Amino acid sequence: MTPILAVIFVAPLVIGITVLIYMFYYRRKINKRLAKGNISGKREGRPMMPPIVFILVTMICVSIVTTLLVIVFAIFVGKNIVSTGRSHGGFDGESLIHIRTISEDDMDDSFFEGYKTGDDIAGYEKFTETNGDITFYYYKVKDNMLGIMPRLIIATETSKDTADLEYGFHVYAREGKRKLDLGGGGKCYMYAIDCNNFEGTIKLEEFCFDEELLFEHLSWDETYESAQIKGTLELDMSYPEHGY
Repeated sequence: MTPILAVIFVAPLVIGITVLIYMFYYRRKINKRLAKGNISGKREGRPMMPPIVFILVTMICVSIVTTLLVIVFAIFVGKNIVSTGRSHGGFDGESLIHIRTISEDDMDDSFFEGYKTGDDIAGYEKFTETNGDITFYYYKVKDNMLGIMPRLIIATETSKDTADLEYGFHVYAREGKRKLDLGGGGKCYMYAIDCNNFEGTIKLEEFCFDEELLFEHLSWDETYESAQIKGTLELDMSYPEHGY
């Protein structure tokens, strides 16, 4: 269960427990007054809030707290969504492609340690394409490393100022009727894509946008359209008849 759903489910429970506790003390105080024969006389001490008023006040307070917590969790999730590991599409759970986003820290003590955006990578053929505000460096694995290293690696850069902007990406993969749509947020250093048996098209959209868009609950497509910095890379991953 996600934190947001947990908060939503716990809220009614908190209201119920609070009301039960209040009713216990309310009845206890009423019974004491009855025992003293003071039910119609002058009240002693501070009067208790009628149950119906207490329930309404409790519901309002819990609703406000729940709403604030949901907003906080939504912002946190929006900033930290990073899609890693396997991503599935197609039929019967069959894997279409596997995508891993790699952060700069992930590259320490790895095959890619020391890599700077745009550098050559051993075992790969490098290509460069600029679209919109983004320059894409994509690397296709050479025949001798096919099946050993990821078939496709993509790194990006932009000359635009990305300070105070949020990062997002959207990956589309299509092969006949099989498809995969995958969106995520957070800055990543490169994308590694395993797709050795894949012969369709892959489209990557990367974009930077104002934090305010996180509150508008837009789709990744809508966020891309509203982004200040954006670019798209589309690749045909079909194998040539004479070999890769």
